Amino acid sequence: MAEKVLVEYLRLSIEDGDIVSNNEKLESDSISHQRELIAEYREKKKLFPGVQAMEIVDDGYSGTNFERPGVHRLLSMARSREIDCIIVKDISRFGRNYLEVGDYLEQIFPFLGIRFISVNDDYDSDDYLGTTGGIEVAFRSLLYDMYSRDLSVKMCSALEVRRKRGDYIGPRPPFGYCFSENKRELIVDKVASQYVKRIFELACMGYTTGKIAVKLNEENIPTPGRYKNQYKKVYHMLDGKGYWDRKMVLKILENKVYLGTAVGAKYKVTKIGGKQFIRNPDKDRIYVPGIHEAIVTEDVFLDALRVIQNRGEQKGKRHYFNREGVLMGKLKCGKCGKNLVRITCTTEPCYICERAKYDKSKGCFDGQVKERIIEKEILACIRQKIRQESRQQGQAAGLDNCNMSKIKKEISLVEAKKKALKAEKQFLYQRYKGGQVERSFYLSKIEQLREAENRLLEQALQAEHKKKVYGPQTEKEQENDEMERLTRELVEQYVQAVYVNDKMKVDVIWIENV
Repeated sequence: MAEKVLVEYLRLSIEDGDIVSNNEKLESDSISHQRELIAEYREKKKLFPGVQAMEIVDDGYSGTNFERPGVHRLLSMARSREIDCIIVKDISRFGRNYLEVGDYLEQIFPFLGIRFISVNDDYDSDDYLGTTGGIEVAFRSLLYDMYSRDLSVKMCSALEVRRKRGDYIGPRPPFGYCFSENKRELIVDKVASQYVKRIFELACMGYTTGKIAVKLNEENIPTPGRYKNQYKKVYHMLDGKGYWDRKMVLKILENKVYLGTAVGAKYKVTKIGGKQFIRNPDKDRIYVPGIHEAIVTEDVFLDALRVIQNRGEQKGKRHYFNREGVLMGKLKCGKCGKNLVRITCTTEPCYICERAKYDKSKGCFDGQVKERIIEKEILACIRQKIRQESRQQGQAAGLDNCNMSKIKKEISLVEAKKKALKAEKQFLYQRYKGGQVERSFYLSKIEQLREAENRLLEQALQAEHKKKVYGPQTEKEQENDEMERLTRELVEQYVQAVYVNDKMKVDVIWIENV
């Protein structure tokens, strides 16, 4: 008999408090409490004695949705029927969305044969075999959902009060600042602030954001992520690239935090419990001036802003904003392997390696790939690949020196011969019935005609087989010849990546087993 699998699921959200804030504390006290409570319940109820329980923990995740790594693993094991029983402290630990929780408790887990136990709710699905948990369980789930929403509203109100007070709310200070001891105020970072001043200085000198990025890379000034990594090696590289680009410079030039102003409510969640954020319009943000020391003066800040006010379309240029590039995400630099960026504010769309634009030291592809030319070249490569595949499949089927027109001729010739044999048999029978030929001659001739018919039947079967094998390939080749323009569907079907190297040398990586 297979050993029973018991899973203890533990969860604590940020809103519940007591979340890890430093390396000295590996998990919250609530998680330890949940573990002890479940252990006492198992011992008291003699639940699965001698079975070593598997523990799955989500420490610091909201219960309003199921976007949690631990619950993903739990549900994946449940779908694979690797679990016999799930035990939690209370139903809210599993989830606070009463609709989704109800689906799992009343439909999905019973269908999969999984027992579900909630200690504090005194709920055991084995007590409701053949029925649902009733209105009590549904009402509890609804209360948990309402509590979570109410808690979210209160949290938002508390955060708004702090923002209006000028407290800095965020896990990381802006580039150029560091946290005070209470982590609510910003103080100037003497080293990083010089880099920020340099950015504003270059802007006031008339440099565009792109040229500022090139200058910063030439001067080997670290990006915000690289700078923080110098002092804390485990720090996540937020900028990811390790080099300055236009967007990073623009983000600093537009940030009023460098005027000594506390900036709050830059983003808002799309829904309660969600993880997707959207930018708040400027009128909905909270600005509290004079909260911390400024890095630049207001005059310098406004002068720098004039550089980025006219960063839109260039006059006299034709723009292609409506059509999305069919090779987006497929074209890559042959040196650094990063995706090429599609530029539309030029005479015609093209692709460039952004790193080569801002950082000349890495030897990346430093040119423009015209969209019209590269699409034409990739389309020609796809056509050639389709023809090559057709020839290979034809050879595998024994059709080396064959094409569709020859196959059709062969089938027509076989059909004509079959009709001729049928007419000859009828004519021979009429002569035999009229006494014009002997019986022995008639029988001998009929035997010869039957053998000829059998040979023709074999030829007909071979020709039909050739048609069946070669026909789809011929249709594919015909469609291939009629292709006039590269489409996203074709690219997704055949192309895994296209690496562009110096002198416009293109290497196409095909998707295997298309």
